[in-house]
Amino acid sequence: MNRNILLLALAAFAAGCANQDVQEQSKAAVEQRDLLEAQQKNAEAAKRAQIAQEQEALARQLEEQNQRLQAASQETAQVKPLAPPGAAVLPLGDLRSQVKDPASMLSKRSVYYDFDRYDVKEDYRPLIEAHAKFMIDNKTVKMRIEGNSDERGSTEYNLALAQRRADGVKRALTVLGVPAGRIEAISYGEEKPKAAGQDEESYAENRRSDMMYPGLD
Repeated sequence: MNRNILLLALAAFAAGCANQDVQEQSKAAVEQRDLLEAQQKNAEAAKRAQIAQEQEALARQLEEQNQRLQAASQETAQVKPLAPPGAAVLPLGDLRSQVKDPASMLSKRSVYYDFDRYDVKEDYRPLIEAHAKFMIDNKTVKMRIEGNSDERGSTEYNLALAQRRADGVKRALTVLGVPAGRIEAISYGEEKPKAAGQDEESYAENRRSDMMYPGLD
């Protein structure tokens, strides 16, 4: 009799311990789930904050660019045409030789930028003026401006930044008298790097706008 009672007591004790283990495991699973959910929420919040910061940075740069464009527009009336109207149309071979001549300014096609910027620096004004004069002299010529960025930043941010870079070069050309309809500005973002490295020298090569001449290049 006493032995049966002892066995029953031991069984009850074992069942209680097993139940306690199950409860503890269930509690640990709930805590793990809550931890994962909290981490996911924190990651999403950080991503939203990063996107907001990127958008604010682009908005500030756009405002700065607009201010510079307004100042440039005020000077437009004082800018003399780079070439007289009615310039002769050159044969395609002659046009191609001009843009490919290494001794010509026209063979230089890239405008480079500081990190996270899209304003056209004054250093590139002679280059843009040379291309503007070529297009005004040759009214059949069209240009495609390809904006690029380095790989840092999100894909969406880099596409938007590279588009603003291309648009900035287009505006500079139109201010000098090139019809906007003859210029296409597109963005490749980080998808068309000139340098493959992941150092500052390579990044600087990839932050650029390329002026291309469809049919001549």
